[in-house]
This record gives sequence, structure tokens and C-alpha cells, in this order.
Amino acid sequence: MMAPKPIGKWEKYGKRYCRDWEKEAGLKEWIRSVPGDDTKAACRYCICEIRAHHSDLVAHSKTKKHKRHFALLSSPNVERHPYDFDTRHSLQAEKQVSFEAEQGSFDELKHTKMDESVNVCALKLAAHIACHMSIFTVDHLGCIVGGIAEKDISLHRTKCSTLIRDIIGPTVHKELLRDIGNGFYSLIIDESSDVSTQKQLCLMVRYFSNRLKCIVSSFAGIITLTASDSDLITEALLSFLNENKLNIKKCVGIAADGLSASICGHKNSLLKRFYELNPCGIFIKCICFSLHLCLSRAIDVLPLNLEYMISQTYLWFSRSTFHQKRYSELYAAINVGENALKMLQVTDTRWLSISPCINRVLSQYDVLRLHFQSVKDNEKDYSADLLCQMYSDPVNRLYLVFLQPLVQEANRISKLFLLETVNPVKLITELVMLYQTLLLRIIKPCVFPTWMSVMNYDLRSKRNYLPLLEVNLGQMFLSELANAKLSSQSAEVIQSKCRDCILELVNQIKLRLPPNVHHLESLSALNPSVVLSPLRPAFSTLSFLSLYRGDHLKLEQQWRNLDSVFWTNTEDGQIEQFWVEVAKHTDEVGDKDFVELGLFALALFTLPFSSAAVECTVSQMNMIKHKLKNRLQDSLLENILRIRAYMHRNKICCNQFQPSKEMISLFNSEFYAVANNKDAAEDYDDYEDIF
Repeated sequence: MMAPKPIGKWEKYGKRYCRDWEKEAGLKEWIRSVPGDDTKAACRYCICEIRAHHSDLVAHSKTKKHKRHFALLSSPNVERHPYDFDTRHSLQAEKQVSFEAEQGSFDELKHTKMDESVNVCALKLAAHIACHMSIFTVDHLGCIVGGIAEKDISLHRTKCSTLIRDIIGPTVHKELLRDIGNGFYSLIIDESSDVSTQKQLCLMVRYFSNRLKCIVSSFAGIITLTASDSDLITEALLSFLNENKLNIKKCVGIAADGLSASICGHKNSLLKRFYELNPCGIFIKCICFSLHLCLSRAIDVLPLNLEYMISQTYLWFSRSTFHQKRYSELYAAINVGENALKMLQVTDTRWLSISPCINRVLSQYDVLRLHFQSVKDNEKDYSADLLCQMYSDPVNRLYLVFLQPLVQEANRISKLFLLETVNPVKLITELVMLYQTLLLRIIKPCVFPTWMSVMNYDLRSKRNYLPLLEVNLGQMFLSELANAKLSSQSAEVIQSKCRDCILELVNQIKLRLPPNVHHLESLSALNPSVVLSPLRPAFSTLSFLSLYRGDHLKLEQQWRNLDSVFWTNTEDGQIEQFWVEVAKHTDEVGDKDFVELGLFALALFTLPFSSAAVECTVSQMNMIKHKLKNRLQDSLLENILRIRAYMHRNKICCNQFQPSKEMISLFNSEFYAVANNKDAAEDYDDYEDIF
């Protein structure tokens, strides 16, 4: 029954059913009076009552529901029950009979009229929209594709949203959960707020895929939070794991950026509750984010105007096309045949973003100095005057030349940890070598027999520090310092600040990264060159044994017998393939004789040393739900991300997507019934208010 409208100016006088309506075209086919109530009219097809207002009756005749019922029930093939509106009971009886006839017609349509190829095309279009475009555009795209393919493809934003939310998204999520199964996994989590300031917890799962035979990091879901309380976050996470049948005892570790006290605090936090439920779990702070913080603290030792100079240079050009054009003309006049590259922005949302910014400024330093000198002479602009002074000061150039190799090396190490699959031995070697190289630039030559001996070096002892003139500040820096022709006192001050910058960077790395180095060192024992060596470490010395809950005697026997089998993937770069081969190996009688050791090693490789995957997903969330699409519901947003994650882990795009049999089977008459019963507000989940 339609909801009554608010009483207007003339409605207090009331309106009555008019018999002339039964002769009017467009109404006579379906309109009936309601016995005993002349303020209403009845529809013989929809079996509903409508106010006896002519405008309401015309509006009802134009609804999709009425048109669908009219097309189905006016057919001569549908047996009709004689209508009798004498009593309310007969009206309800007719409603039941007509609904049964309608359902029978729907079932018939499902087998006869619904073309499966059209449904497949609609599913592919919906997947394409979820991967690349706004749902609003499907109103036109569906018509274009249908016209080209010469098929009756009726796909608009309501139907497309329902396909994504109720069919494709849930199906690919079930496929992910089946792939994880009862195996081990790790979680990567991050708190975020969307454009509507709603707090959310984004979850990524990292596991070994039996189907793909590799370690996979994929989107798991979004948890909507009402507050950042640790108890609330913990309960929400545990509820999510239970709903998705993920055993928390199988969680090897949790990774986060380490900033939120509600997640990784020492007292009442998600991490503390996680250790209570899973004492063998590991918490890992993101190494990329830790390196970013280390370098930020080290740069703070240098004069503050360096970051100001780089950030203001970007703002100077980003806000004015006139400044860009003027600078491009000057650059083209000095560098014939070359175009000026745009200045880059320093942003905290991108780790170590200052590295490419410094490279860009140094590559165009002289032209920038001339540009700001010209602007200063011709315009009265305080910012240009200030920037001109900074670029004219050779000390600022010296500091940038000193920083350039430092931030480049940190950025290179960070990019290694951003890779989804990489040998842990390579990671720990690069990370410790960075620390050792920095250490040897400020202390006397020293021998470090192990990785941990490097990290455990006592920095508080200053007796091994090199004299200031012997500190290795870089050959390029020393060359620039000599060309600057500064006084000895000024040169000593600059060198002292650069040394303090290196010392602060070393201190910050020592403060933040030793736990990660310990975990990486334990994983390095699983390298094929180590486990197959006659000098491989004894089983009792393996630091990761505390994480294993099974039979240690059986695991030790398999560890001893590893070198008795001929393995094909023995290169250090094939560490995952090696342990997959170990887990699948069978003996003469067909039993998997190394399956426990192989699966345990693969479970350890799921430990995430970077939270880059979840940061990228949060960025996608902000691009999908932005200012113009602030009404996008969380269920639709979550399933869009699930579809994108499905494409990513299968290394395909929408043009290679093939709907599964489960998706096609769900796309039936029941789907249409659900889609048509959705609340009207959901039809505009992705509507962009651009008009």
C-alpha cells in the first residue's frame, strides 16, 4: 500500500471515487472501486489500494511494478481468477492467486526468456564498472554496448549496484575464504576516515594460496567503527574473523604502522588482546613507515628552511600558470631543446616523498635561482624574495647535496619492502647494510661478525667516533663544499650538522628496527642455500620454533632429512617455489613426507614487513568514495574493493574476467525480485550530484 502523502491545502475537503475513470484510456484496463470505501481505488493487476486522486492513479499506471504486472497478467496464457471486490477477504485471496500466477510466470521466464549470454554480458559490465568507473556511467554504457552487440542489455545503476553488492562481490569473497581454508594467514590493518568522517578499519589478509601456489596479499574487508576505542576495535575484529570463519589461532602475525595506541599500545590495546588469544602471534611494525620516520627525525637536525624551500617551490608553481609559463620559457632558453619538469610535492601520505623532490630541485637548481631572482626584481612578492635568498645561499645547496644520496638509499630499501614477494635474506642484508654503512661513516673501522652484532653496537660510547674532518659525508658534498669557498668556521658548522644528521638517523634506526631484523634473521635460515648446506643450523637453534604448535619431533626429523632428496628449485631467488615443492613432495608409497615442515615455512613467509598493501587499499577507498560520491554505502564500497582485489590476485583485468557458474546461477528471477524491493534511496548509492 502506498504511504499517504502529507495533507495539502485542498485535501481537507476530501475526494471521491469517480465512475468516469473506468472509461478513461490508461485507467479503464485496471481500475476498480473498493466496496465500502469511496476514498480509494484498487488496481486489479497489482492488488493494491490507491487514494482516489486522479494524479495518484496516473502516477501508479507509470510505475515499473504496474507495467511488469500488466505485461505478465494481461497475457492470455496466464489463467486468471475471477475478481471479486465485495469484501476485503476476497481481495486478499485474489492477491495470493495473482502472486502465484506472477511467480509461475517468473519461473517460466527464467527458463525461456532470460538469455544467459545477456546475463554474462551484464556481469562483465558490472565488473568493469567496479574496476574502473563510476556506477553512474553505466546508464549510458549499457545502452551503447547493447546496441553494438545487438542484445537487449538492460543495465542501469540500480541493477549494476545490486550485481556488484549481492552477486559478484560476495562470490569472489567466498572464493578468497575457500582459498585460505584452514591454513595460516597474517593480517595487515589500518585505521582510516572516509569523506563523511566515518571511522573505518581496513583489513588485508596475507596467506599462501594453494590455487595460485604463491604468497598473496588481498583485501579482506572493511569494519565500520563508531569510535577509536580499543575494546570496540578488538570486538569488531574478532566478530569479523568469526563471521568469515577465520581462526585467530591460525593468525601468524599482525602488521600496522605502529602509530595508533588503540591498536598497538602497551596497556589496553588490540595487540594485547591478540597476544592473549594467540600467544604465538607476532606484531610487526611497517619497516617502510619506520624508515620514513627515521629519516624525518634526522632531517629535523638540519636547518628548517630546507623543507620550507622545497615545499614552497612546489606551491609557487602549482598555484599559478603564469609562473609556470614564465619558468618554462627561461628553462627552454638556457637548456635548448629541453622542457622543464614540474616541481614535486612533499607529502606525509607518501613515504620518503622528499627523495624525488630533492632530486628535482637539484637538477634545476641554477634555473630556479635565476627565476626567483627575476621575479624578485620585477614583482613585489615576499615569497619570491624569500625563495630567492634561499636559492642564492650556497649553504642550502650543500645541505641538499648531502641529503640526496642519503634519502635515495633509504627510498631504495623502502621499495624493496614494498614488493609482495622477495627473499627475506635479501631484505635483511639490505637493511643491515644500510645501518652498517651509516655507522661506519661516523665511527672508526670495526668488524661485525653477525647481523645482530651490527644492531647491538653501543652508540653511547663516543670513544670510537671519527674526528669531524674524517667523517665520510660523501665525495659530491666535499667537492661542492670546496667550490663554495666558505670560511673554515662556516664549513665546520655545516660538516658538524651533517654528521649529527647521520648520527640521528643511526639512532632512530637502532630504536625502531631491531625487532624486525630479528624476525628477518630467523626467516633467513629457510633459504635453500642454508637448509641444504652441510653447515645448516641445528634444529634446536632455530628461533622461529616457538611459533610451531605441532609435533616438534616430526618437524626435526623432516629438517634433518631435507638434504637427502633431490630438489629442483634450489636457487635463493626461488625460496617460495622451493618450500612449495617441499610441501608437495611424496615418498615411494605416496605419503607427503615433508608436508608439516613445508607448510610451516610457507606460513612464516606470510609475515608482512610492510603495511603498503593496506595503505594502497585505503587510497583506493578515498578515490572511490569522494566528495561527489559521499552517499556511497559501505556494503557497496566493500564489494567494489573485493572485485578489484580479485582481479589483482589473479593478475587479470576486467577484459579477462569470466563470471563463474555460481554468479550466473544467482542472476535469476529471485535477483530481480530482490533488486526491485530495494529501498528507493539505494538506487542512488553512487549518484554524483554534478548537475
